[in-house]
Amino acid sequence: MGHTRSHTPVPDGPEEVPFVGDLPTFDTRANTDVFHIAHDSPLLSRSPSPAPSVGPHRPWYNRPSPLWLLPLTIIGALLMAATIAPRQELYIRLVCNELRPEYILLPPPAVVSLGADIPNDPQTPIYIPPPAPPNRPAINIPGPNKMCTSDPGVLAASAKLQTALTTSMGVLSCLTTGSWAQLSDRIGRTRVLAIAALGILFTDAVLILVAFYADMLPGGYRFLIVGNIIDGALGGWTTSMAISHAYVSDTVAPAARSRTFSYFTGALFCGMAVGPTLGALVTQYTNDLLTVFYIGTGLHIFYAIFSIFIVPESLDLKARTTATELYKANQDPSATWFTHIKHTVSTFARPLVVFLPHKRPRGKGRDWSLTWVGISFASSMLNMGSYTFKFQYAIAQFGWGTTELGYWMTTMGASRAVHLLILLPLILRGLQRVYRGKRHTYVDLFVARLSLAMEFVGYIVMAITTNIPLFAITTCWMSFGGGFGPSVQSIALALSQDQAADKRTAGDSSTPEYDSTSKSATPSSPSENGTLFGALSVLQAISSQIVGPSLFGLVFVKTISSAPHAIFWTSAGCIIISLFALGMVGLKKEEAVRAEGLDEESPLI
Repeated sequence: MGHTRSHTPVPDGPEEVPFVGDLPTFDTRANTDVFHIAHDSPLLSRSPSPAPSVGPHRPWYNRPSPLWLLPLTIIGALLMAATIAPRQELYIRLVCNELRPEYILLPPPAVVSLGADIPNDPQTPIYIPPPAPPNRPAINIPGPNKMCTSDPGVLAASAKLQTALTTSMGVLSCLTTGSWAQLSDRIGRTRVLAIAALGILFTDAVLILVAFYADMLPGGYRFLIVGNIIDGALGGWTTSMAISHAYVSDTVAPAARSRTFSYFTGALFCGMAVGPTLGALVTQYTNDLLTVFYIGTGLHIFYAIFSIFIVPESLDLKARTTATELYKANQDPSATWFTHIKHTVSTFARPLVVFLPHKRPRGKGRDWSLTWVGISFASSMLNMGSYTFKFQYAIAQFGWGTTELGYWMTTMGASRAVHLLILLPLILRGLQRVYRGKRHTYVDLFVARLSLAMEFVGYIVMAITTNIPLFAITTCWMSFGGGFGPSVQSIALALSQDQAADKRTAGDSSTPEYDSTSKSATPSSPSENGTLFGALSVLQAISSQIVGPSLFGLVFVKTISSAPHAIFWTSAGCIIISLFALGMVGLKKEEAVRAEGLDEESPLI
């Protein structure tokens, strides 16, 4: 499958680099094969002004704008967060229903009514009807079952189930996001958004089906994986995010994209913070674990319909036709399904070559700094795959149900949002005064190391405590580790600029070229920035959606009966590796930076 490379001059004005927070995001301007979203389309290659399809001759309701997607983003984040806690409880109940049915069976009636006609003769036989077969209580009634949540076998089976669900969806969504993104160039962004919403809809619909008919479905509760496979094949949440970013890139001038992406990041944080409490309140009010999934199913149908019929398409017919013609021209008529699969896998991993060590100028060996940054970032992102099992730990250790879990998750989300949006910018301003006169990367490196150290302390405390208030306070403390993500991205960007300067200085043609424009005359061209952030997105997807869930699921299954705190020790180990790798990063001296004419990079926060 071929891809075009754009050589269109960069529009006048500074190109802002979007903030790539802690959720899987894909820079749609990245000129990488897997996350490339038609950078060379007419819509993006003209000028920073809006495309002709957004002109004043169209009424407001038919004019593409990011404001159309903002409410959909909030709804999606709310639904995803609101269903986490009831989903955890339902998984445990479904597993317990099959493995330990005696835990939740209602006893038969203790008193049998024999009626008034009881013979006085003791020799006369009396017919007593057999007791009614025991019935299982409704699985959707909220409230933890102490026997189920304290049984190591049930918890281990539930962890295996969630590992399979998360990994299968993660692998498929990572492999298909690039294809869906390219398809959106040809059929339009809104249609692919609707397809991704239908995939998420299937996950909730299959869960409702299994909740009522697990005994009749093949595999029992394991039938849940069908919904996740469909969701992953249709792109899932990662495709929704990627296409949303593409829509913004289509409709917003380059100078305003960073600000617009920050609004979407804020909407995600708000939805993730409010969603768990909202889900807990709905469950508590209706006394039904499935209510939030009924609501989610309806809203995802609304999401799909709204995307197709209401949201104006950002790509005009000419741009879509051009993309279709380019796609057909680059097709190999002799290609087989195996060829397509091989190409998909190879293009998914191709951006990672940006992290390979490069030769220093004048034969001074190789520079491994960007490689160490990639290792540090990947190791830290592994912990994103542990959240599901930490929720299970809280259910098992503290006997929490949907309500308590929802309140706890909201507290974590709110504290993280406060830190990232208020406290961290203030801390950075103070550090800039301390590091006055030095390159901004030194501040970023200090913040990244400090964030990892605070996160490490938090995991150690969580591993040794069983006190609920201390556990909750520690999870709020962990929000201070949120500065690692944006800071390490800023460091990676600075190191990428240094590599570009070294290539200009030495004319090193032996360094692996991960992009056709990697030797641009500008040390931080948008193409190089896009390639870097595309590579970081690939690392984050692999760590948080594939390797992380598998690692922590295995640890949880093997240790839940003997050492349930092991998942926190594992998280601490990942942070230690990340800290060690970050300690190996070397920054250029101020004199070298000034001599090479590198502009000081702008902070991402």
